[in-house]
Amino acid sequence: MDLLAIGMSSEFAAAWLPSVFVPLIGLALPACFIVLIGRHITATD
Repeated sequence: MDLLAIGMSSEFAAAWLPSVFVPLIGLALPACFIVLIGRHITATD
């Protein structure tokens, strides 16, 4: 048995990817948006 093949099965990905990417997108996307808006505001002053 290959442990890497077991760890990277489609069932493993289906179980863990939503719980990893949903908070990542929910936190990182607004943070990047706020940073870019802040830089735009300070650049135009």
